[in-house]
Amino acid sequence: MGAIDMTPYLEKLLALYEEKLKRFRLSLTLLLVTTIVFFFLIFFPYITLIGNQKACQAQELDCPHLEQSALEERVSDLTTSWGNIPISTAEVVAFFPAGLACGFVTVTSQLQGLMRLRQAITRQVNNCDNPMDVTLIAPLLIDQKQSFVDQILGGIVLLFPALMVFYSINLIFVSLGALKEKLPYSQDIWFYRIVYFLSALLVLYGLLKTGVNIYRTRAIEDH
Repeated sequence: MGAIDMTPYLEKLLALYEEKLKRFRLSLTLLLVTTIVFFFLIFFPYITLIGNQKACQAQELDCPHLEQSALEERVSDLTTSWGNIPISTAEVVAFFPAGLACGFVTVTSQLQGLMRLRQAITRQVNNCDNPMDVTLIAPLLIDQKQSFVDQILGGIVLLFPALMVFYSINLIFVSLGALKEKLPYSQDIWFYRIVYFLSALLVLYGLLKTGVNIYRTRAIEDH
């Protein structure tokens, strides 16, 4: 295949890459914003609240400001065009790590798709008579040709949701018994442990797949 024959194909690859890159950036932005807002406005305050309630009960003290906290209804009081959200704050907090893990895997899957597309673009560019700088026409979040600082920042952005999954699981385990009592239904405590274990596995799977694709992309570009 000559350079003239592959040009239309390369243009299609670049157009597809640009479209997928926009989707990835949007998904990553939504994941980061949602994680930060929910963690600091709902998750962490609520986990702190039930921890304080547990400590208050253990000391047999009267703590009405804790028992009647507005945090208990912060989520269910939210209204939409269909009415109030039919879910309690405790439920949202309990399944926050699982939801975040699913979001993380979705975003990393998009990133892996970009890397595979970048590999195809690199092969086409290397066969051209006038090779181009792939990093300029098909940028990645973590690129070996970026500066060291940019690579570190890209890694932090990608790892932040993953670290939040593990951190939130750790916080929940500290107060799992108290959180379970707040839920409107009864489930064995092992159910939640399995959910959090699977959430952690999802995150590790996403990280592993991303790492493999980063290695393959660098191997092709260094070839």
